[in-house]
Amino acid sequence: MERKKNTNVIAITDYSPVGNAAVLHAAALARFFESTLTIITNFSFKGEIRERAATQEFTALLEQVAGQVNARVDETPYQPQSLHAMAESANHIMYVIGVSRSSAAQFNPSRALKFIAPSRLPVMAVCEAPVGDPQWQNILLSVDVDLPAKEKALWAGYFNRYGKSNIHVLHNEYQDSISIDKLSDLMDFIHKLYENLEITPILHTITPKAYDLDQYAVDHADDYQAAALVVMTTTHKTFIDRIFGTREKQLLANPQNLPVLFINERDDLFVLCT
Repeated sequence: MERKKNTNVIAITDYSPVGNAAVLHAAALARFFESTLTIITNFSFKGEIRERAATQEFTALLEQVAGQVNARVDETPYQPQSLHAMAESANHIMYVIGVSRSSAAQFNPSRALKFIAPSRLPVMAVCEAPVGDPQWQNILLSVDVDLPAKEKALWAGYFNRYGKSNIHVLHNEYQDSISIDKLSDLMDFIHKLYENLEITPILHTITPKAYDLDQYAVDHADDYQAAALVVMTTTHKTFIDRIFGTREKQLLANPQNLPVLFINERDDLFVLCT
């Protein structure tokens, strides 16, 4: 296939262990997607004052990464709006951020969602450094009849097109005719999309029905030897979402340490060549 040239992956680190884990994952993704890597070291939210200094661990990490991928460090001060503007100005394909449950973390779940919400680029959220050399060989894609699937199905497909990853499509078993028809329409779309991309997905029917398929996918990630889960963010928040947080908030810094690629539903979402 003809591959898009001169693409770039962006990692954000504050030199913390979870921030440096983002750099390692981003380097692996840059190799996978045949991209370069930009490491952002001076990011903050509005009103924050964060004093950082590169650590010995980061210096050693940078030497390691530099031997694997074309990487550069960008020390420009960024806040979300300016970083998103920079990322949209060229062929940057995704962000990688490290998320911790600590309230003091650069990206805890609430801060991560605040960063993800306006992004035109997908955002990979990770918890820990990868074990060994990740090949992204098993990607999870859940299909919920009440949630959009086009963008995440397309992005999951890129993992197959670039590295022949297995795409595991999880869907519930339904009994009512309306849900059955909705699922049939969604699966028809995915089959046509993947047929055009010469991808053969691996289908899994979940029974009994899982209340939250994304959470089910995280909880059972080991069953599929999953490298990542691809999800869509909540576009229209309910009253319950505003009180308790959206469903994807629970996926960030998950106990299984499964990387999650978050994609916003928007007309101008960045996509790779097809």
